[in-house]
Amino acid sequence: MKKAVSALLIAILLLTFYNYQKPMLSIEEAIVQAHGYLKNPSSEIGVSVQAIQVELDAVPTENITLALRQQEGFLNELFNHQQWEVTISYEDVIPTVVMDAVTGEVLDIRGPLN
Repeated sequence: MKKAVSALLIAILLLTFYNYQKPMLSIEEAIVQAHGYLKNPSSEIGVSVQAIQVELDAVPTENITLALRQQEGFLNELFNHQQWEVTISYEDVIPTVVMDAVTGEVLDIRGPLN
């Protein structure tokens, strides 16, 4: 019985460590996914965004900024959930795409969008 409880505790501990240190999207992947969200905006976000017509290669690198931040909320802080905030400036429009740093799922799109 002691061995079973010890094995269970070790398994929970390993799962917790893995969950705390999940592999995140790289900078390049975050930029490409953010551009994809702006190019093909989903209605699930709840923000009306016009699809951009600018290709990613046409945007200068100084017009792209990234920030890796902690997601808000007690459980997010406890489990170390991070989010990418990618801002792509083009044609006097400065949207910021906020997405989960692990899955790449869009959480929000902010900023001047038109």
